[in-house]
Amino acid sequence: MRVALVNPPLVTQKSDFFSSGIPYFPIGMAYLAATLRKKGFDVEVIDRFGLAPRRITDFKDKFIVQGISEENVLTRIPPDTELVCLYAALITSHSLSLSLLKTLREKLPKAKLVVFENSQQVYAYSLREVFQELLDAGAHYVVFGEPEERVTAIAQALAKKKPLPAESTPEFNGVAYKNDAGMQFLLEKTSFIADLDALPFPAFELFPLKNYWDLGYSHGPYSGKYLPILTSRGCPYGCKFCVVPSTNQRRWRVRSAKNIVDEMEYFGNTLGVTDFHWEDLNPNLNRQRIVDMCNDIIARGLKVTWKFSAGSKGEIYDEEEIELMAKAGCVYISISPESGSPRVLKLMDKPFDHEKALRLVKKMNEAGISTQACFVLGFPGETEEDRRATNEYLRRLTEAGLDETSLFIMTPIPGSAQYPNPDLQGYTDFAELTFTPEWRTDFKKLASFRAKLYAKFIIWKARYHPEKLVDNAVNFLSGNKFKVKIEMTLWRVFKTNFVYKK
Repeated sequence: MRVALVNPPLVTQKSDFFSSGIPYFPIGMAYLAATLRKKGFDVEVIDRFGLAPRRITDFKDKFIVQGISEENVLTRIPPDTELVCLYAALITSHSLSLSLLKTLREKLPKAKLVVFENSQQVYAYSLREVFQELLDAGAHYVVFGEPEERVTAIAQALAKKKPLPAESTPEFNGVAYKNDAGMQFLLEKTSFIADLDALPFPAFELFPLKNYWDLGYSHGPYSGKYLPILTSRGCPYGCKFCVVPSTNQRRWRVRSAKNIVDEMEYFGNTLGVTDFHWEDLNPNLNRQRIVDMCNDIIARGLKVTWKFSAGSKGEIYDEEEIELMAKAGCVYISISPESGSPRVLKLMDKPFDHEKALRLVKKMNEAGISTQACFVLGFPGETEEDRRATNEYLRRLTEAGLDETSLFIMTPIPGSAQYPNPDLQGYTDFAELTFTPEWRTDFKKLASFRAKLYAKFIIWKARYHPEKLVDNAVNFLSGNKFKVKIEMTLWRVFKTNFVYKK
């Protein structure tokens, strides 16, 4: 039985090239491809962005889209394909997924259509909130949570012509579907993959890797051939601006240190990759796992670099651990204070130790590890006093040696606790749910604060660590050897606006 997996194109808000338009590699789809192939299915990967990242079209006036067209997708699906699975990678591509569903339903009436969730990223969204819209657009199945077991079970049932049950079972759960008679069922999610080591390594070789590498930018700082790596799943915290508590139900599961290093070594040998960008939601909650992994990397003599690209609990490291991480190849750590105000953190339900994080950022700087701090601005209830606290905390982080910051204006992602907030309902399309939400009534005030804070950060950096600005300039001029994200982001904005073809 042949299965086609489709990754959506990349959508960028024209007024927000810094926090939208980031090329996240579809690692969740790569895991599903590997699992299906291991179970004996023929897998065809159609990466709409990866196949043509330099092809640009306008979308709804406010956005641009990078990737192949729907017509091109149809030509790439083999005629004997029985199951087509669409990856709901990011909230901004939701409208494009709906459009493709309608086209596939019309052009491939015999194929069954699945939409599966990206459950391991904060920029994704919960399909539990939108499954009805997806079913109405033509999907036969909508999968919530991790796709490996659920999509495989659907494929096996189709191959055996076995109907899905009407209620959740250990084998079939986390699925909304319509049967051939048009009856609709909702099987609530009840299970999570416990043994992550049992999963095959992602099938990266099925993707157009060279196109990703030739871009010269990525999510983590780009310095040549790289791959994403996912060493854990879920997060135990309940941050109210985040979709992850919904998609993972506050469960955190990990791969073993040995399994992680095995993957690094495997892709070093097979694909020549020695730079790994961690995309975990919270990679460092288990200190011993990190220590064991570092010691294993050193013992095997692996010459690798690795970067915590997607955020981490910056205050739970310790100085000895940081030194060991640097020795084992860690060169970049992103942390997520979210706010400098303890009051706002309490509103967010976000635990964070400001003072300890300051000490550890200083230690990371001394160890030669570049650092990023991410903040969420405009959380409901935030006041001018709270914003002043964020301003002051960012200044102190910069003095401690922070290399860069990202300032996001809060948007109500479907599945987050803030999604139903009546004060956050001014958008007209999910594509507008970026971190520059121009539809918010307080957007101008928040955007002004953000712009001023970015400017202050540069001034503080020049005051406390002028050598870092010189280093940024040198790395930027290199064009492909970046230590921090902002160096390559400027290139991404330039290429997207002036180099790639519309």
